[in-house]
Amino acid sequence: MTKPSVVMLIASFYPHLGGTEKQALEASGFLLRDGVGVRVVTRRLPGTLPQEYVDGVPVVRLYCPGRGIFNSLWFMVSAFAWLFANRREYDVIHVHLASSHALAACLAGKLLGRGVVIKIGGGAGIGELAVSSSTRSGRLKLKLLAWFTPRVLVVNEDLRAELAKHGLGALEVSVLPNGVDTGKYSPALFDEKRGLRGRLGLPGGTAFLFVGRLSPEKRMLEFLELWAETMREMPDCGAFLVIAGEGPLDAELRAAARALDISGSVIFAGRRDDLGDYYRACDVFVLPSVSEGLSNAMLEAMSCGMAVMATSRGGARDALSGTKAGYLFDPFDKPGIKKLLRDFIVEPRLAVATGEAARARAVEAYNMPATVRALEEVYSSVMRTDKTCAE
Repeated sequence: MTKPSVVMLIASFYPHLGGTEKQALEASGFLLRDGVGVRVVTRRLPGTLPQEYVDGVPVVRLYCPGRGIFNSLWFMVSAFAWLFANRREYDVIHVHLASSHALAACLAGKLLGRGVVIKIGGGAGIGELAVSSSTRSGRLKLKLLAWFTPRVLVVNEDLRAELAKHGLGALEVSVLPNGVDTGKYSPALFDEKRGLRGRLGLPGGTAFLFVGRLSPEKRMLEFLELWAETMREMPDCGAFLVIAGEGPLDAELRAAARALDISGSVIFAGRRDDLGDYYRACDVFVLPSVSEGLSNAMLEAMSCGMAVMATSRGGARDALSGTKAGYLFDPFDKPGIKKLLRDFIVEPRLAVATGEAARARAVEAYNMPATVRALEEVYSSVMRTDKTCAE
């Protein structure tokens, strides 16, 4: 069967690499290697070229002046113009996030008979669906999306349920978790792990790692308070916490670590584009968010053989429930979180055994080739049902 040609339409892309952008880049590379034609269309960021290749993926960057709503509207119009002008070069438009550019894709798909797939982002209750429903323009956008009837992708069942709350329940929805490159993200051997800690300047005790945006929904301020209590109760345990990421709470978190007198056991690594060495050097991945879609960082950590202690919300629950790959906790259960911290610190073999199960779970359920095959099935489906209009 002939492979489809796909446009990945996304508002921002490399060198900006959030979870959405990273997943789009890695999936695009695997799709290309599987014979699918892929081109990324995005806004042009300062210092980037109008056209280039990123890790072998062709990228078209559209000039979009201004900021805020003006910039978004410009991208919506320019994206539609590009899709119309290049209509013979693709079969499917895959939109990442249901922002204003999703309307441009839907209109182009309706006029040109092209399949449109929209991937919803964020966690249930705090993601883009909830944000859109809080404004008049956002509610109008959701109504238009419901009228256009694109295929929708979500990463967990919570998001599927939320679609109905915002008037999108009649759309055809596929639950398709994020994927991870299990070849790139692989566990370190014992001696290699020890060497990595030396190069990264990390101590020798039990290493906990958080990776993500430093924003309120991640609940890292609250986690630091629990960490401080645990360190006071276990003063000579040797455990330490690495926080990798940036965001609006960066300065506040650093100040809290000083105020709580835990600077000696908390390491702020800042933003890291390549986190593989940290995953391989640390023992336990921590995800205390109040809500999650499906954390790419968690999947990468699992693939590198890290144990996981994570929120019982969203995609983390789907990934870990009924497995030995990690432990779930309610993000507001302070005693439960502290117990998990103590368990991992007191019994280092627990992290080893859990990490081995996490690696097996990542390979079995979240490997990127399987994700790509599922994506191709979705593409083929929307091509059959949507490509009916004359150009």
